[in-house]
Amino acid sequence: MESRKNTNRTLNFVLLLTIFLLSSAAIAQKQSIGDVTTNEHALNNLITGIQSENDGLKRSSIYFAGKYRIAEVENILINQLQKEEDPSTRILIALVLYEMGSIEGLLVVQRLAQNDDNERVRRMATHIYNEYLINDLNSSVSMVK
Repeated sequence: MESRKNTNRTLNFVLLLTIFLLSSAAIAQKQSIGDVTTNEHALNNLITGIQSENDGLKRSSIYFAGKYRIAEVENILINQLQKEEDPSTRILIALVLYEMGSIEGLLVVQRLAQNDDNERVRRMATHIYNEYLINDLNSSVSMVK
């Protein structure tokens, strides 16, 4: 009986400790994405990730740059697009440049659509650039109304 009470106390203690640690970790992680662009080290780490030889790290960094529309990496993405060998990563960069609304980047995507060696990249870049043109036309028409 005494053994059972000790076991219950131990389990309760472990449970409370786990809840405390998880809640502390959740509170510590509440940071704005604005912190990435104002924190020099975070921005440098993102740039390093975009230029990495590790494909997973590179793609994740590119994805997060687009998801949070971090304009400070626009030129890095354009440079990476022009030297990137992996077709899937070129498509991802083109999508991110579109998502960011980068005019200069979309001009590079247009050239990609015309000149890339990979047919899939040309096709996807064409769709991305056409989507930009359609959205640009729709916004122009809505301003006239």
